[in-house]
Amino acid sequence: MRIIKRFSKTNIGQNFIGFLFYSISNLILRSIKWEYLVENQKSNIFNSDKKYIFCCWHNRLFLGPHLLPRNRIINALQSSHSDGMITSVVFKHLGMNVILGSSKKGGMQAFRKMVKCIKLGESVAITPDGPKGPKEKVKEGIIKLAQMTDTSIIPLVWATNKFKLINSWDSFVIPYPFSKGIYSFGKPINVRKELNGAELEIVRQDLEHEIKRLTMRVENRVN
Repeated sequence: MRIIKRFSKTNIGQNFIGFLFYSISNLILRSIKWEYLVENQKSNIFNSDKKYIFCCWHNRLFLGPHLLPRNRIINALQSSHSDGMITSVVFKHLGMNVILGSSKKGGMQAFRKMVKCIKLGESVAITPDGPKGPKEKVKEGIIKLAQMTDTSIIPLVWATNKFKLINSWDSFVIPYPFSKGIYSFGKPINVRKELNGAELEIVRQDLEHEIKRLTMRVENRVN
């Protein structure tokens, strides 16, 4: 285990593991029989190049990035930790750009990069509870980003009827091949620019509850 851990901290190891992760997740994605649950018309997202802030829970990262539209430039926020660097390789194989940073390291610089990308008309993808949690707890950063850039937040959720939960802080979900799956994009969530601290907290809670509601809906539907 120590050898594997050391290997995962090297550039060669991160690229190898990242490509392996991408290949396996891509094969599993293609083996699943998918249904789209309409909350937001799929054509609004896949037939448009409008900029959005996409978000999904950290524990849905196994397939979440694969389900994002490919018809626009998407910049994914990712931590610079070794696990994050491996995930970054997956993003790159999916044609996404990577912005490195987290609340503990390089956060402000990453935030400024996201603002710049959105002003250029590009989209951003965020795990609002990542990279270390708490699980399914939306942090303020995504709300402030939407507020500052006047950009809608689009939740992405998915579930399969057969899966394995990893013993991690977020109970990471790995779907089984050839299972039945449902995914959905939530309706655009807009954030007013003029918000005080209390109002911002209400919006944060509303987003958190909405992602949980959507997640519960696809889980109930697939089961």
